[in-house]
Amino acid sequence: MLDWNDIRIFLAVAREGSTLAASGKLNINQTTVGRRMHALETALGLTLFERNTRGYALTAQGSALFDVAAGMENAVDQVLTRASHLRRASVGTIRVTAAHSSMTHWVLPLISEFRKHNPNTHFETNASEQYVSLESGEADIAIRAADNIEGDTLIVRRLPHVRWGIYCSKAYLAANGMPRSIDDLRDHPVLSYPEAMVKGVKLLNWLDQHVDRSKIVSTVDSVITMSASLRTEVAVGVLPCVEGDPLPDLVMCFTTDDLTSGLWLVASREAYQEPRVRKFMKFLGEYFPRDGRAATF
Repeated sequence: MLDWNDIRIFLAVAREGSTLAASGKLNINQTTVGRRMHALETALGLTLFERNTRGYALTAQGSALFDVAAGMENAVDQVLTRASHLRRASVGTIRVTAAHSSMTHWVLPLISEFRKHNPNTHFETNASEQYVSLESGEADIAIRAADNIEGDTLIVRRLPHVRWGIYCSKAYLAANGMPRSIDDLRDHPVLSYPEAMVKGVKLLNWLDQHVDRSKIVSTVDSVITMSASLRTEVAVGVLPCVEGDPLPDLVMCFTTDDLTSGLWLVASREAYQEPRVRKFMKFLGEYFPRDGRAATF
């Protein structure tokens, strides 16, 4: 009988091109990888790889089996994802992910209010700027800031737009004045977000066209880092108003209709089959602040 672990190792060697790289990917000993590949070829009566000084290359027989093996991998992933959903359903747990700012200002207050009426529902929250895959079961629900959400396997609901503004510290204002319009921005040093983020978010791309790039003093990786940096750096930067307005050390310079971004409530189709997930998503949609400000009850 075939061992799934051998199939998993076969796929890793095929993708990585060597037993050494596959062992690093799988976090197992290289000798074990080589031994298991020999055992798999013996069990199947096939030669799956050509071995040479450059590594491992699939033979015609190995190539013919690769897609079937990859299908097995997908099936195993689906089993594990479904099992994870069933475990959480049995104890009434919902896993929610959002960026730190969204988690602080919206998700956590809404969870607290929801639990007042649903005390048997438990939550696991993940505040992270990193992408979390809903399709693979890493979370049930996500709050995502984006211009658009793509994915045929996702259930998506648009939330109110998020207003952003240009901010500076009170110390910066006292020493340098502040920009009062988009045209004034070229005369001030600025803090920016990473290039990938700027290109992927419409408002940041629009803003980037109105700054003097020679005056970018630093690049920050998140909204939280931006808010902290604005309090210490001699520069201005853009923040969601829900993040910037409550900070006593910061002042909003200006905002415009162009400084808005989309916000989405997202779940995988698998998670959406669970009544508790649908109920919480309905609650979020109904009670999410219409003005994009922090949730209060």
